[in-house]
Amino acid sequence: MDDARSMEYPPVANMTKRLYVQTWGCQMNLHQSEGLVGVMVRAGYTPVDRLDLADVVLFNGCMVRQKAEEKVYGRIGAVVEEKRTRDVTLGIGGCLGQIHGESLLKRFAAVDFVFGSSDHSSLPALVDRIRQGSERLAECARVHTVEELPYVRNSRVTAMVTITEGCSNCCSYCIVPRARGPMRSRNPDAILREVESVLESGAREVLLLGQNVNAYGTDQPRFDGFASLLRRVAATGMWRVRFTTSHPRDMSDDVLDVMASTASICNHLHLPVQSGSDRILAAMNRGYAVEKYLRIVDAARERIAGINITTDLIVGYPGETEEDFAETIALLDRVRFGSVFAAKYSVRPLTPSARVEDDVPEAEKAGRLERVLARQRRIALEQNEQLVGQDVEVLFEATARHGGCIGRATDHRTIVAQGGMPGELATVRVEAASSGGLSGSVLVREGIEGRQ
Repeated sequence: MDDARSMEYPPVANMTKRLYVQTWGCQMNLHQSEGLVGVMVRAGYTPVDRLDLADVVLFNGCMVRQKAEEKVYGRIGAVVEEKRTRDVTLGIGGCLGQIHGESLLKRFAAVDFVFGSSDHSSLPALVDRIRQGSERLAECARVHTVEELPYVRNSRVTAMVTITEGCSNCCSYCIVPRARGPMRSRNPDAILREVESVLESGAREVLLLGQNVNAYGTDQPRFDGFASLLRRVAATGMWRVRFTTSHPRDMSDDVLDVMASTASICNHLHLPVQSGSDRILAAMNRGYAVEKYLRIVDAARERIAGINITTDLIVGYPGETEEDFAETIALLDRVRFGSVFAAKYSVRPLTPSARVEDDVPEAEKAGRLERVLARQRRIALEQNEQLVGQDVEVLFEATARHGGCIGRATDHRTIVAQGGMPGELATVRVEAASSGGLSGSVLVREGIEGRQ
């Protein structure tokens, strides 16, 4: 997803070192921003939730799609307006900074510095140099381990915990290996210490993060694999354990077996397929065919009751014919995903597919995207309507915009219910459904303090 998100903090007054961070992109980027805030707070900065209150502005940008880039560039204009009347320092980083580096300084006069997708512990020193009069510069060095950062978390209910960074799969359309480097597994003891720490601080759910979580440990012979890590995380006593994102190439039965046998591991699997055409999957260098993907889906559903399988799709990849696209629609009907993140293909610099002609017309891409979304909305509505009248366990996350409380069932479906409280685990009777989620009322509260 490429929507922009700023972090929420209590109001402050009379501060001289105020920080505003805005994030575009995936959950890895959002968690990375929690680390950016953490290192800056440690250096004496106070986070604020409005750009016009900040002395230092950090944009943590995404490179996965062209649209995500353009949103960051559009937001620079707000900083330009602030700079007309006061001293504001702007830095752009993340995958966007890592890939474009100094070219961002040349393109945008309002950008004071560029930082990369790692080595964030050095960010405060970089900001100090700029604010003390150093020339505009780009520092995008990449570290080859997973950094241990003092995260300032944006949620009191769900804590994101990184287990891998980077990716070594090298899908032909994907910028991540260039932007974040090869996959690096974090030390399991450090992961468990962080999980135990956030549990003690009141988190009820942990989300294990990585570009390719189920390949965890394959780069480090001394580490056990992902299934073993899942068991150890669940054994901490965390109420709920989730993970994202998994790659079909690396999905194994032992992971599914751990999910099936461990109550606290949620019955949700996000498994990006990207296309329903074997020909396009081969061109994408995905490393599997549709038949293998379907075997994983069937194995998951045989083992795990009520599992919700969600996915990502790209339409309009170079060379995709109407017949290829029809196979993607057929896959939707065969698997019946709970939800789909779908996007039009866009050329990413430095990727193998950038050397191939982008030959699917934009109008055709848009039409195919709408057809995917329309079919998926129908499927999701049918699935959600089957849950009306059932009782589901919900972990509430926040107050809903139009009343009630919003949370998620164990299968990751969103539900808004009357009578809930953030951080509470409750049984909810589902009373209504839409393609986007469920609504209902609390029947039984299991508590906020913790499970027995």
